[in-house]
Order: sequence, then structure tokens, then C-alpha cells
Amino acid sequence: MVYHEIRNLAGKKHNYLIYNSRAGNKWVKKSKYLGEGYISGEEIKKAKVMFELEIQKQKKFKFLSVRDVAEIEILKQKVLDYFEKAGKSGVESFKEWFSTELTYNSNAIEGNTLSLKDTSLIINDNLTPTGASLREVHEARNHKDAIIFMENYSGDFNEQFINHLHKQITKNIDDENAGRYRKVQVFIRGSDVILPPPEIVPKLVKDVVEWYKQSKKKYHPFELAIITSMKFVSVHPFTDGNGRTSRLIMNFILKKNTYPKINIYVKDRSDYLSAVRHANDKDYLDIINFLIKTIKKNYTHMGTS
Repeated sequence: MVYHEIRNLAGKKHNYLIYNSRAGNKWVKKSKYLGEGYISGEEIKKAKVMFELEIQKQKKFKFLSVRDVAEIEILKQKVLDYFEKAGKSGVESFKEWFSTELTYNSNAIEGNTLSLKDTSLIINDNLTPTGASLREVHEARNHKDAIIFMENYSGDFNEQFINHLHKQITKNIDDENAGRYRKVQVFIRGSDVILPPPEIVPKLVKDVVEWYKQSKKKYHPFELAIITSMKFVSVHPFTDGNGRTSRLIMNFILKKNTYPKINIYVKDRSDYLSAVRHANDKDYLDIINFLIKTIKKNYTHMGTS
């Protein structure tokens, strides 16, 4: 994280940008001098983005190119700028809109037939549209509740978080299995993927969490979020709700690192599932490239394309 620091030297104010990062057990500080006297907030923001990019260019990431990192960092800053200008009511309005879009699309990817309008009526107005099935109504409400849980959760990614998130996704639908690892073999319709047997699921989930812990400083947060979610979904630890849970895991890790959340559109379902299939074989380039395109589309209304 880059922050602005003013130092008083010989009676004059000098502006610096500071970047702190942990290297093993030590903290490493890098600084950049901006000049003396007053510097506007807008100039500071631009300088922060450029300094962040300079630092990122010195790192080598597994899948992201320098250009990818630049686009992601610039998008991140523009979204943060939007939130700052929008004020509290504007931010709340955006969050409600985005949560509705996220709930509609994530559920639709899994076969939920509710329209975007009906989804909004259910989760924002507490109304039940005519003809909506009880299961689909629960799916909409549950996903919104899962987003709220994710937004308010202050801990790190771990098994407790995974199980609680899944419990939110499947409550009132499959309470017996909500937040509990599967005891049976499961299959993905229309896919040649053979999922792990239930006996080794607990160990595999622990492996995913351990990989995340070991990789936090090795991967760009964008890579970390995506690969963690892909490793999780390749295990398919639950009888149902794995896809929805995996996408919220991705967005939780992005949010935790102050990156914008990603809404995967149901219209792109085929491309998304194809990329997920490749990720199941530990080929993550397709899903990362797909999600770079997706996040840019998500925020075009903010002028971030």
C-alpha cells in the first residue's frame, strides 16, 4: 500500500510517497520524493498510481504481464476515486446495484431462472414475484446474505470462513449439508472432470487454505484471488453451491486487498466454464485473461475501460 507522507525539513514541507512491504520477518520501506510545498490531492493520487506501477514492474508475477498489472492498478484507483467522490449515499447505491447484479449472474450461471428484475424485487424489496419457485427465492436471498457476511467478515481466508460462507449460500435449501463437506462422490453434468473422492476432501480443503497462506506474498492479489477460488472449486468440497461459493471466495480475497470485485456475466457462461475446466488442470492463464476482460467490462460505467 502506498501512502503520502509530509516531512518538515528546515521549516519547509516536503512530500514523499511511502511503500511498505514484508519480506520474510522484515519490513521493507521504499520512498519517492515528490517535491516541497503544496501538492493537490489529485496530483497525489496520480503519483500514487505511478509509484505503485513502478514497484509492480520490479516484481515478476506468475501469469500477469506488466501491462495487465498496470491496467488492474489503474482500474483499482479509478474505482477508489469514484467511491470518494460518490459520498456515502452514492457508495451504498452502487453496492446495492452491484450486489444485485452479482447475485443474479452467479445464480443464473448455476441454472437459476429468475430475471434480474425479479432478483432485485426479492433481495431489495422483500417481494416474491409471481411464479418464482421457493428454492430460487431462497437462492437469491441466500446469495445476498452471503455477500453481506463476506463484506463484514474481518478475518482471513480459512476453513471457518469457507464453511460459514457455504452455510449462507445453502441455508433453507439443504440445511443438512450446509457448511459440511460432502460424504459422497459428486459429478459435474456435461464435464469430463473426475472430482476427488469424499474421503480426501477435508485434506484437500486444508491444502487450498495452506497454499493461500504460503502464496500471499508470491502472487499478485488478482492472481491469488482467482487461483485460490479455482483450487477450491476443483475440490468441489460440498454437494451443492460450490460454484457460487468459489466466486465469493475470489471476491472476498479481492476485497481484502482493496481490489474491485468481479461480476461474471451469465451471457459469458460458456467461456467462463471453459476457462474453469482448464484451471482444473492447473492451467490458469485462460481464467485470468477471461477475468481481466470481465472486470474491465464491470466498471466501464466509471470510465475505467
